[in-house]
Amino acid sequence: REARDGNNQREKTPPQHKMASSVNVLAAGKIVDANFPKDLEGRVYHLSVKKGEVNNRILSVGSLSRAESISKRLDTLEFSTVSSRGFSVYSGTYKGVKLSIVGTGMGCPMMDFVIRECRAVVDGPMVIIRFGTCGGLLKDVPVGYFSVASSSIKIDRNPDAFDEHGQRIPEEAAYRFSRPVLPDQRLTELLKSQLEIVADSKFPVLAGLNSTACSFYSSQGRIDSAFNDDNADLISDLTLRHPDAATLEMETFHLLDLARCSRGTIRAAASTLVIAQRRTNDVLDTETYHLIEGLGGLAAINTLAAFDLDQA
Repeated sequence: REARDGNNQREKTPPQHKMASSVNVLAAGKIVDANFPKDLEGRVYHLSVKKGEVNNRILSVGSLSRAESISKRLDTLEFSTVSSRGFSVYSGTYKGVKLSIVGTGMGCPMMDFVIRECRAVVDGPMVIIRFGTCGGLLKDVPVGYFSVASSSIKIDRNPDAFDEHGQRIPEEAAYRFSRPVLPDQRLTELLKSQLEIVADSKFPVLAGLNSTACSFYSSQGRIDSAFNDDNADLISDLTLRHPDAATLEMETFHLLDLARCSRGTIRAAASTLVIAQRRTNDVLDTETYHLIEGLGGLAAINTLAAFDLDQA
């Protein structure tokens, strides 16, 4: 059942709080499993959540303030927490559907904590959407548009390409490019349609290859004279290898990679708001950023609420 009222921007009343929590440490203190750390109540180590506190439908956002802002659209808020490791979780209902919003932080390691630890405390199939920000690579497309990942690759800085003095070893590539990984097609199509509804032709909604980098700086081609990164040609190398490369950021690949390796239990998709144009060096203004950020969050939770988890 596809939501069709996504562009309704009326002010919502605050969510009804049935239960609220602000667990900042593991409740029972003692860790009972070194392989997959949990406390005596079953709370996972980094997110500090247990079964019943995270729902099967999850929106992952990098910014904690974005997670809090989107959570205000929930009709009911049944659980909330900020862990001592910097993750925030808001769980409740939206349009009669249970979902959770997680403030993930930045980078693949943080995404790894979120996906694995949420999977550990949720029974049954899961659907996870990432909504974040990114740099854009498309020629002649200015900042301020949504990009939906049609596939994703990983870019890693290769430490073996530098000797003990930090000088380049020519025989080694300075950066490694992975093969693409795909999102869930049905979820991606629904997410794109929901973005088009909320954008209402005011902001473009495009699809393309996502590039997930291991760093904000070196492996995204940002030049830092304090370090020898040998990355001046990285963006041109990327677009030569992948002419459809649309975005650069730090989380999407890992979400999609874990979803494909989840033994069929997780469906995943990702969208981003392009706030920087890497070819022209333009940056989106703050007012427009906050406007579009709100629309993207709305589209994501509309998608989660409308997605049929039981359909093959």
